[in-house]
Amino acid sequence: MQSKIFFFSDIDDTLMQTRRKTDFSKNTIVGAYNKEGDENSFFYEGTKIFIDTLIDSNIAFVPTTARNIESYKRTIFAKNSAIDKIILNFGGMILIDGKIDKDWQNQMKIEYQKIIPIKKVYDELIAEFEKNDLELVVKIIDDFYISVYNKFHLDNQAMLEKLKTIMINFANERADFYLYQNDNSFGILPNCLNKEFAVSYLIKKYNPILTIGAGDNLTDLKFMNLTNFQLVPNNSSIYKNRLNI
Repeated sequence: MQSKIFFFSDIDDTLMQTRRKTDFSKNTIVGAYNKEGDENSFFYEGTKIFIDTLIDSNIAFVPTTARNIESYKRTIFAKNSAIDKIILNFGGMILIDGKIDKDWQNQMKIEYQKIIPIKKVYDELIAEFEKNDLELVVKIIDDFYISVYNKFHLDNQAMLEKLKTIMINFANERADFYLYQNDNSFGILPNCLNKEFAVSYLIKKYNPILTIGAGDNLTDLKFMNLTNFQLVPNNSSIYKNRLNI
């Protein structure tokens, strides 16, 4: 039976977190692995029970994530056949029953034809980093967006602030793009790429009677505000912003 209640949820830092951010004094469950097969993300036991309970209650759990398909396959969600709708790449890709939603894919292609090519923006960003002598991991993810990871200076706050300033200025100079930040990770995304649009598409397509949204990053608020109820983890950027912490 098709569920009429949809739970759209971000994954990383909402349901599970990296080893660096996990409190192992609590009971934890492995949530994802890196490319080498090592455990690298963890649920707290209560969160995992909560998600399992939702799925067992025939609520449609829809992972709504920045992860691409290869990264998603390394999570435990990928092994759960009850999860039949997945939003990937910040909303750039939707999977239904394991297959790419072609209608959504065609809509995204049309939007990307209207903007500066991602490769050109990538080259401009690399030039900016070289000018500032910054050592970073910079990638184009599946032709959807540019990922920047401050991998080599994780605990250098001055370096992070410098990088943040450069990224803000870079995004502000390009009308078709915006900046995403999560700790030491950044993204330069076209305005047409947002979880909000993919969630809206699925809501219109399936017309659920009730929707729930969960996320941790301020950028998640756009898709969460489309839903009837919102869930926010403690200590997330949304939580801190609402309390002005």
